[in-house]
Amino acid sequence: MTDSLQAWLRRLQSAFATTAELLAPTSAACLLCGKPRTEARSPGSSNQSKLTPQLRKSLCGGCLSAIPWLTRIACPRCGRSIACEDCIRRPQRAFVCNRSAVSYNPAMRAMLALYKYRGNERLAPLLGDMLLPALEAMTCEVAQQLQDSATSGTFPKSVGKIADYWDAITYVPISPERASERGFNQAEQLASHLAHRYRLPLMNLLIRSRHSEKQSFKTRSERMRDTRTLFDVNARELRTLLNSATKAQPSRKTTRILLIDDIYTTGSTAEACSQELHRLAQCPLEIYILTWARS
Repeated sequence: MTDSLQAWLRRLQSAFATTAELLAPTSAACLLCGKPRTEARSPGSSNQSKLTPQLRKSLCGGCLSAIPWLTRIACPRCGRSIACEDCIRRPQRAFVCNRSAVSYNPAMRAMLALYKYRGNERLAPLLGDMLLPALEAMTCEVAQQLQDSATSGTFPKSVGKIADYWDAITYVPISPERASERGFNQAEQLASHLAHRYRLPLMNLLIRSRHSEKQSFKTRSERMRDTRTLFDVNARELRTLLNSATKAQPSRKTTRILLIDDIYTTGSTAEACSQELHRLAQCPLEIYILTWARS
C-alpha cells in the first residue's frame, strides 16, 4: 500500500511539473510577441552595442530590430530628434537637458502599456537596460563639458566610472492613489535599476503633493498648468544629499542630480520637479533628465 501510494505521488508530482513547465513562459519565447527568439531576423549591426545580455535573451530579433533607438539629437535641450517648438518657446529651463533612450512610437507605446498598465513587471529590467546607452552617452556629454571644449571637438571615448559624475539619482514620484492602483512606480523601478547597475545613490527627493488625472489624457496646455503645483521636495533627503555631496567633493561648487521618468512629452513634469529642487536647495544644482522615451 505504501509503495503504491509513493508511486502515485511520484506520478502526481511529475504531472504537476510537466503542467507548470507548459504553462510557464519559456526562456526561448520573446517576452513581447511570444514567438521563439530564433524565428526573427537578427537586429542590425549598428545597434549591437546597445543590446545587453538581458535584452538578447528576452526579446526576439524582430522585436529587438524594431526598437527605435534615439541616436540623432536635433534639440540639445530636450533631446528630440527634430526641432522642438517647446524648447524654442521656452529656451530657459530649470534642468540642463533631457536625453531619452527611444522614440515613443506605437511599438514602444504597446511595450510600455504591457509594463505600466497591465502589470507585466518582467519587462522592468528590459526597460532599465534600454536606458543604459542613453545614460552613458549623457555622462560623456557631462565629461565633455568638464573638459576644455575649445581644444576638443569630440566626446571622450571613455569617462571612467559613471558614478563619479553623479551625486544622486532620483525619480518622478506618483501619488499614493496611483501607487495603490498600479502597484509600483515605473520611474522608481527604472531609477533603481540604474542605481544598482552603476552603484549610484538612489534618493527619494520628490513627493507628489496631490493626485491628478493621468498626464497622457491631457493636452499640452493642461499638462503645463497642472504640473506647476504637483510636486514638493523631501527636505530631509535633499539636506542629506547636499551634505554628503559636499563632504565627498568639497571643491565642487554644484551638486549634480539625475532625474528619471518614463516619458518626456512637453517637459512640464521635468521642469516642475527641477524648479522645486532648485527652490529648496539654496545652493547650485545641475539637474539632468533621463527618460525611457521621447514622444
